[in-house]
Amino acid sequence: MKYGSYIIEKREYVYIKRLLNISGYDHTLAHKLALEKLKHKIEDAIIVEQNEMPLEIIRINSGVKIKCLRNSSVIPLQIVIPMDEDLNKQKFSILSPLPVSLIGYSKGDIVNLTFSKDKEEQYIIEEVKQDTTANQLDIPI
Repeated sequence: MKYGSYIIEKREYVYIKRLLNISGYDHTLAHKLALEKLKHKIEDAIIVEQNEMPLEIIRINSGVKIKCLRNSSVIPLQIVIPMDEDLNKQKFSILSPLPVSLIGYSKGDIVNLTFSKDKEEQYIIEEVKQDTTANQLDIPI
């Protein structure tokens, strides 16, 4: 990890904590495991103010491209709030397993991802773009 730990912006941290408090009751096992992973990830994260947040960190509304190190396949996606999820447009909810695995990492980091049973692959985060036109979180702190 480039920064030595996950980095999460303060408002997003509060938003994710709230989502975790109301989620997790009616999901598949994979989804429940992702929520548990997200809970542990934010507990271990460095929480920073908006003006201190590095632009290369994956967060809500980030557009991301990851590349498989084994076969060079590229996966583009955007991480969004649950109500904006649209899989046809590669917009994945922050509560989905793939975004949970990526949130808090930065461009250049290598992450281990599992898309099928017991088959873990290494991916490099090739690109991180912040979408300033997407729905912004308006969370009172």
